[in-house]
Amino acid sequence: MNEEVERMTDSARRPKQTDVSGFIDRIIRPLTRIFNPLVKRVAGGRWVPMWSLLHHRGHRSGRTYTTPITAMPRGDFFWISLAFGQDSGWARNILAAGECVLRYRGTDYHLVEPVVVDASSVRSQLPLMFRVGLPAMGLHKVLRMRATTRA
Repeated sequence: MNEEVERMTDSARRPKQTDVSGFIDRIIRPLTRIFNPLVKRVAGGRWVPMWSLLHHRGHRSGRTYTTPITAMPRGDFFWISLAFGQDSGWARNILAAGECVLRYRGTDYHLVEPVVVDASSVRSQLPLMFRVGLPAMGLHKVLRMRATTRA
C-alpha cells in the first residue's frame, strides 16, 4: 500500500510532459490575460490576417467562448497554431465538439474535422508564416480543420 502511495505522490511531483515551449509557457501565457482583450478587438478583422476569432462551445459547460488565435487558410484547410498545446481549453473543446466557427479577415467559416498533426510532417502544406514561425517559437503541432461553408 505504501509503495502505491509513494508512486502516486512521486508522479504528482514530476512536471507534466507538455508540447508547449518554455518561452510560451513562462512569458506568453501570463501575458494573455492582459493582451487577449485588446487582441479580440482587432482579431478576425479584414486588415489583420494574423489573428482570427474562434467561436467554440465548452465540452462540459455548453457555454460559448470566443478566443483569439492564429489561423490561416491554405489548400482545402485552415491551419490553426497550437501555441498553448493541444491540451489548452479551446483545443480540447474543439476536438470534443468536432466543429467551431472561425472569423478570418471579416468572414465567418464553419470548420469541421479537427485533426492535430505534427507540423514537420505537413510542412509543405502549411502557410509560409507557419513554416517560418512555428519552429522559431518552438511549436511542433498544428490543428487542421476543413471549412464546410461560410457561416
